Amino acid sequence: MSERWDAAIGGILVRIAGMLEELTPEQWEAPSLCERWRVRDVAGHLVWRVGSPSGRMMAGALGTMIGERVGPMGAFEVLAVREAEADHATLVARLRHIAALKLSGTGRRGLGELAEVVVHGFDMAQPLGIDLAIDGSVTHAVAEAGTRLLPFERREVLRRRTLVAADAGWRIGRGPEISGTAEAIVLYLFGRSALPGTGAGTAG
Repeated sequence: MSERWDAAIGGILVRIAGMLEELTPEQWEAPSLCERWRVRDVAGHLVWRVGSPSGRMMAGALGTMIGERVGPMGAFEVLAVREAEADHATLVARLRHIAALKLSGTGRRGLGELAEVVVHGFDMAQPLGIDLAIDGSVTHAVAEAGTRLLPFERREVLRRRTLVAADAGWRIGRGPEISGTAEAIVLYLFGRSALPGTGAGTAG
């Protein structure tokens, strides 16, 4: 698989910005799939995580860990919420600017950044009932990336069952099939939801 995902990252960010631009004030404040984060907090996280140069991102995280006396995840949350304090139009404009940089080949454009925009895009869109319509080759690459981060019980699922993205034409795992949407499978692999079609975290 390609290690340069600039076009996909930029295109998805454009789509996310367009989605956010159409939200009501109430939707901006709605819970996302990220625990304790509103939709606007996830948008702020994307601005910081995908838009910051590597050096600035690490320095910001380290400074926050020291200043706030928190661990890495706590620092990420502080920085996301801080970025999310901007008004809606500013957040949308920042995401569009980051998208333009990615489309021009500027900045980080690997699989990690692709996973960030896809998963967090779903984090915002899914609770609002919005379909981001992300290409199957992209969701497949992100799903494969997710398998590298699985806790033991989810790795065991993929040893015993095949997850089939019925709407995207790809599959991962082995054994009897469980069908779902690409979005549902990605969200499961990244710990956001139950196993598609089972209502449970694991399969028998």
